[in-house]
Amino acid sequence: MPFPDSSDALLVAEEASEGVVGFIQAQAPPGRTKAWQILNLCTSSTAAGHFASERLIEALCNFGLEHGVHRFHVRLPLDHPLIPAFLQQHFTQFATEQILYRDEAAETVRAISHPTLIRPARREDIPAIHLLYLRTTPSQVADFEGPSLNTWLAGYAQGVVARLGRDDVRHYVVEHPGLIAWAAIRSPSAMRPAQLTLMCEGHDADLRDAIIDAVLAELPPGPAACVLRHYDSELIRALQQRGFAVYGTQLLLACDLGVKMRIRQSVRRKKPLLIHAGIAQSVPVIVQRSERRERSSRK
Repeated sequence: MPFPDSSDALLVAEEASEGVVGFIQAQAPPGRTKAWQILNLCTSSTAAGHFASERLIEALCNFGLEHGVHRFHVRLPLDHPLIPAFLQQHFTQFATEQILYRDEAAETVRAISHPTLIRPARREDIPAIHLLYLRTTPSQVADFEGPSLNTWLAGYAQGVVARLGRDDVRHYVVEHPGLIAWAAIRSPSAMRPAQLTLMCEGHDADLRDAIIDAVLAELPPGPAACVLRHYDSELIRALQQRGFAVYGTQLLLACDLGVKMRIRQSVRRKKPLLIHAGIAQSVPVIVQRSERRERSSRK
């Protein structure tokens, strides 16, 4: 199995009689060193390899904490035997992802009703893309993955939005009039097909279909893949109608070891501007008649 040179951690487990019984490998997205994605975890089928999986995950987390990493995530196929090992190490599942794949584009290309519907994205669009993410993502997922702009840029889609305009990924947005859709297209290579990342509001079904057609028209010829989450069911259905098929299902597990503490700061007490109001008390009032009023009454 080839190991990329850009991996940030590669740990192995050894046993006295069997030698190496497992390894684990993690890598940080480009430009984001506070979050690691676990790329590989492989152990032997022996008893030593069975117990080595949890030890490797624990050792990797400790190694990452020593280097300032506090968030780890991993993607595993559905019903993978290593899922319990990650759950026991405080990983939690917060999304299910569908992998869609298409060998070739359909021969009949859908007509694009709005040729100027999409435009290239700019770096100043990043805050609006984050707001679009918050509107299209369940709160329990967004609260963990994107509570702030910087946290979201570090983890979402392996930091593809953070590198907008700085790599070979083409970004597109749709405004109607606010930003309602975003797409990222990575060109294919000898090792992988073209990759599509898509996010779109689904209030208007006809507009959503027009946006998908416009984005697919920008895909290069040849195979293409797209990963969508379980709450993007409308987008998954729309891509299936356009030649994509569900290639697999995977779970997205994450672990956040960052401890947030509220530090109390002694505040200098200032002189109060207002005083506490007391209880109003009744005061007897003595009415005195004037001398002029007495004279007028005598007359």
